[in-house]
Amino acid sequence: METQIWAIAVKGTASQSELDKAVSEFGTMHPFKVPGAQLRVGTLDSLMALSDDLVKMDLLAETTVNKMYKTLQDLKPDEEPTINGVPAVPYTMMRWEWEEAKFQLKTPLREMCENITQRITSLDDELKLKMGELNALKGSLQGAERKLQGNLMVRGLADIIQEYHVHESEYMTTVFVVVPKISMKDFEGYYEKMATYVVPRSGKLLHEDTEYGLYSVTLFKKSLEQFKAQAREKRLTLRDFTYSPTALHEEETKKHQDTAALNDCKTKLSTWCQINYAECYSMLLHLKAVRVFVESVLRYGLAATYSQGMVPNFKAFLVQPKRGKSEMLRKSLSALYAVGASGQMMEGEEETVVPGATGEFYPYVYTSIETAPNLNL
Repeated sequence: METQIWAIAVKGTASQSELDKAVSEFGTMHPFKVPGAQLRVGTLDSLMALSDDLVKMDLLAETTVNKMYKTLQDLKPDEEPTINGVPAVPYTMMRWEWEEAKFQLKTPLREMCENITQRITSLDDELKLKMGELNALKGSLQGAERKLQGNLMVRGLADIIQEYHVHESEYMTTVFVVVPKISMKDFEGYYEKMATYVVPRSGKLLHEDTEYGLYSVTLFKKSLEQFKAQAREKRLTLRDFTYSPTALHEEETKKHQDTAALNDCKTKLSTWCQINYAECYSMLLHLKAVRVFVESVLRYGLAATYSQGMVPNFKAFLVQPKRGKSEMLRKSLSALYAVGASGQMMEGEEETVVPGATGEFYPYVYTSIETAPNLNL
């Protein structure tokens, strides 16, 4: 089955058996429990204005849900994100119901949708803060790893240079020179001549990798600038380094602390995302239900009933296409509903674009629900 579920609505008088037949070959279908008779309709103008705003609200909710889903997959790649222990597809198709305790049906639609959007925005902001903390710890650890990796031009030197390699006094200093391996023999022959006061035979090879060698050279401080100028001319690199007896220990301690903090942060973020992914996904479905309700009232109007008076005239369903059958399902539904007043199919109406409308237009109310965002990148 596809990971995308279609939330659709058709006119209340439409035959469900015909709809079942149109869907059965290409997908599965369940009722979408939109509480149409209980939601407040309001005025036509308010519905039209809300319809436009619901597109933006829907996008925000989808984006936030997708972020949480992907964060959970990154943190626990072997576990499928769930809504209170139920995978997204069965929860959406069979478990979801309107939560009256959280979203009272008597509340005006705009107020309800804005409240949902505010809660989602708050969760989105909180997720950004938590991801910022996680990325800061990752960056710190990556910096520590870079100090132990890479070539001698970039890696840290605290684990290479020992106290006895460094000769510092009022008049003397030690420089650390990175030399390409192909030039090491030549360097050993000329380094004493790179400045007036270089200590003879002070050059020592401290470490080498596949590309470079690291040398220490002792000289008088008054010759330091001359030595640096010669190094630039010969395209040698001097590494700035100040020896500290505790530097390596401090780096190792900080690395262990950052590793522990990162693991703790991941655990807490995973728990937070599991709870709030379920909350956010549920709120997304409530927005989808309101969107289907609003679009259905605008398209199909109201119908008179004996017991409830005027009620929205639509039926809502959740449809999950079979893998690779989405296009055929779309055509099957279009063939069923793209008819005019004469009962004949309206030519070209399958997937025409309505001026001023957002996205594609179909001969039935339609919005999509993505249950596994990563699979459709």
